[in-house]
Amino acid sequence: MKIDRQIVGYIRVSSEEQTKSGLSLENQGRKIGAFAESQDLKVDRILRDESKSAKNLNRTEVQEIIEGVKAKRIGRVIIYKLDRLTRSVRDLAYILELFEKYDATLSSVVETLDTASASGKMVVHIIGAIAEWERGVISERTKAALDVKRGRGERISGIIPYGFRLNGKKLTPDPVEHPVLERILKRRGEGAGYAQITRELNASGVKPRKARQWGVMSVRSVCLRAPKGP
Repeated sequence: MKIDRQIVGYIRVSSEEQTKSGLSLENQGRKIGAFAESQDLKVDRILRDESKSAKNLNRTEVQEIIEGVKAKRIGRVIIYKLDRLTRSVRDLAYILELFEKYDATLSSVVETLDTASASGKMVVHIIGAIAEWERGVISERTKAALDVKRGRGERISGIIPYGFRLNGKKLTPDPVEHPVLERILKRRGEGAGYAQITRELNASGVKPRKARQWGVMSVRSVCLRAPKGP
């Protein structure tokens, strides 16, 4: 006997998105319901992931979808927007292959996509690739901006780098720590490893900012956080 497979909706918000009405769980649910009605479909249930990131598929409700598709309990998943389900091209490819293998359909309200058609699958791939490219560009721009701030000697986080003190918004050399920082960076420039520098500092009796003695990770952190010159 043939068993009717479920049609489920999937909605998600991350913690920082909860205050944005356009991405609220309730709004996503209403949009999915309206879409289903326009297609003469009945949504059996809505799966909710609240305060969850889409950086991977390790989310309770997404795993339920995956298992449901494999068991052929779920035949169609409707989402409000593609990035509600995943932000990774690799994960998207996995989902599409899984749905195709088990004859399930993915529908997106905003992108007006339906993987029941070949053109729908192609468009989903293209949109996912563009989204990942945009995130890469943003990451590169952010890194470039932080490098500029480091070059200007500006603080870029709540942590004041070793060797400096905060003077207003500017970092100025600390008379005690800065000579030690210069020594560490000089030794790194000469090819010394973090472990070797750690041994040298502890042997000479030089103390770190808060601990009793230097550790390899603290030396590494000092090097990575040191403002770069112009």
